[in-house]
Amino acid sequence: MRAAFLGTDRFAISTLDRLIESPRHELAGVVTGPDKPAGRGRRLTPTPVRAHLLARGIDLPVLTPMRLKDPAFHERFRALRADVAVVVAFRILPPEVFDAPRYGTLNVHPSLLPRFRGPAPINWTLIEGETETGVSVIRITSRVDAGGVLMQKRVPVDPLETAGELAARLAPVGAGMVLDVLDALPRGERRPIPQDESAATKAPKLGKRDGRLDWSRPAREVHNRARGVTPWPGALSTIRGRQVKLFNTRPLADREGAPGAVLEAGGKAGRLVIACGEGALEVGEIQLQGKKRMSVSDFLRGFPIEPGACFDGGGDG
Repeated sequence: MRAAFLGTDRFAISTLDRLIESPRHELAGVVTGPDKPAGRGRRLTPTPVRAHLLARGIDLPVLTPMRLKDPAFHERFRALRADVAVVVAFRILPPEVFDAPRYGTLNVHPSLLPRFRGPAPINWTLIEGETETGVSVIRITSRVDAGGVLMQKRVPVDPLETAGELAARLAPVGAGMVLDVLDALPRGERRPIPQDESAATKAPKLGKRDGRLDWSRPAREVHNRARGVTPWPGALSTIRGRQVKLFNTRPLADREGAPGAVLEAGGKAGRLVIACGEGALEVGEIQLQGKKRMSVSDFLRGFPIEPGACFDGGGDG
């Protein structure tokens, strides 16, 4: 099977590598985003997918269209002569692209569709406190994330893992599923199963404001929010007018206090415990804006916080 690959961020790299290394399939080319300014120097930086290809020294046609509706891009994409296209963490495609390959276009989506349709399914899975998630391989249609399901696998969610950690676990699962589906397509062994529209939920794109912690909520909800927005935009709060990011959180059911109030700071155990609307949140690491991430005990040595001090909203993000 001759395949084209379309992807941008790190989640896509596992599937890309499996296609490159597959003895049964040929990778015809890669479509990714154009280089963009990044960092303080605003230097042009390739997408993680393109940077990975460069690091591995892979010599393949790489298309970096500014506009996916550009007819010139459509012509170059068709010139790849792909039997199938595989999409992982990319943009919304026009029909001129997803209908071009003989076997259509597949999408690897890290949720149990129709749950969490949208660009941030892993984040919202954790924010909503789900205990199970998975990966779905679907056929792309004109409706976003609504195509028929070709394959689906369920994966349990660890109650302490972050969005970044869960993504790292799901990526290789999706990569293996893609190869199974590609093997089956020519034989007609994988028929798309329509999604149940009544069970559909959304996973909208995150913004910086989504990282702000609401201390009036129960500790379990604050914890789920914190891990769902890590690594980006981060679990944000402020203390003494300074914005901080909180990491390695853990909900505590046996502690109470005014929401946002510091119940414990430092001591022999070097703990930081913050009251929520119900229960409290223990924090393992903290990062002051513009500074490096560090353990709570190290942070408190340079930025002392006394019990009774109060954390509030996340500021400007």
